[in-house]
Amino acid sequence: MKHLYTIILLLSTIFTWAQKKYEPENITWNGTTYPYRYHHMEQYFRYYPDKRPVPNMDTTIVNRNYIAAFEVKDKKFFLNNIYINGRNPKTKDLSVLAELNKKDEPMFLSWVSGLFDIGLGTEKFLANDSLVPIYDNYIVFEVQKGNIGRTETFTYNQLKLFKDYQHRRFKQTTEYQKLMRRLIYNGMTEGEASLHVYQFILFYSKSNFLKKT
Repeated sequence: MKHLYTIILLLSTIFTWAQKKYEPENITWNGTTYPYRYHHMEQYFRYYPDKRPVPNMDTTIVNRNYIAAFEVKDKKFFLNNIYINGRNPKTKDLSVLAELNKKDEPMFLSWVSGLFDIGLGTEKFLANDSLVPIYDNYIVFEVQKGNIGRTETFTYNQLKLFKDYQHRRFKQTTEYQKLMRRLIYNGMTEGEASLHVYQFILFYSKSNFLKKT
């Protein structure tokens, strides 16, 4: 079910990014804050819909109507804050963290596991892809039930080689075939589904964690 929710979410996100401005989350790593394009709170709100701070207009990430601020600290993954529109309808600056966590303190993300990345530096876009930005360097990190595992820093070319490796391994699994069928069932062409899996291979191949060298 976790894969299915993510498939639907990513599908709807891809089809609407080009139509409306997309606002990423943010993540603080070693004291520096970066844009972050993984939406871990959506999984939480699907389990606890009554805690969603603002009803979203549809099922897309674009219309989630909040911005989550994450942080990696002391080898653990936290939600530091979550913001919605306050008096200014154009700015998400009103904290509603206390509505999720009665202690009004960072929330430990115990439900998050996988392989994720943070882009470092100025974002750029390839000529044939105006949706997914690229960066000169990346931090790739493992999360296992909210605890940070191995981390690596890659250049763009190194990350591409790593993703190619993960993709080749994942294509040999039955999970890949099931995922492709689900994506096509949900409206993608075979080519769109194949590209989508490659772009989000770090998530989909989360069982293939970073290996010790």
